[in-house]
Amino acid sequence: MSGRVSTAKGKTGAQKSRQKYQNTFAFKPDKNNQSASKIAALPAQGLCQKCLDIIDWRKRMSKYKPLTQPKTCLACHGKKIKDAYHVLCRDCACEQNVCAKCRESTEIVISDHKPASQRLREEQEQHQLLASMSERQRRSYLRKIARGDEDGAGKIAQVAADKEDGGWSDFDDDFDEDVEDDEDDEEEEADK
Repeated sequence: MSGRVSTAKGKTGAQKSRQKYQNTFAFKPDKNNQSASKIAALPAQGLCQKCLDIIDWRKRMSKYKPLTQPKTCLACHGKKIKDAYHVLCRDCACEQNVCAKCRESTEIVISDHKPASQRLREEQEQHQLLASMSERQRRSYLRKIARGDEDGAGKIAQVAADKEDGGWSDFDDDFDEDVEDDEDDEEEEADK
């Protein structure tokens, strides 16, 4: 045999074909798996948007592997990292103002992830507040929240809490404004 090596670069003119097998349904993790639900509840903090998306994908597709022991930080060399896939501890990442995973100084996404106990407590308080309101107050309150008017919703909640003190006049003024706004919205929708 001769020691020649082929120099051909593959099939000339052939285009790359699509993947052979297409997914017929999306992956769904096992809803009864308790470890998967615990992993999904873990907060991802101190990350840029790109790294946050990567970690969220890992959690959704059951690829996330949490740390069993703290990991060594690349900046301070202390065993402080408790979050998987991070290379900097929270202190060093905040101090350097960089992403804790990729170490790039892009904008860090602030996560508003709350523990389950805190979310449950807030839901109970919300339910208790709605139960103490009259139907008129409740509808006005929910309408303001749907609009994103947190200040107006806060005023209504305050009035509901102070209804023994006779604070109804302020609420009536707010309610009349809401009714007028709703009527204007309905007229605009009817014109379309």
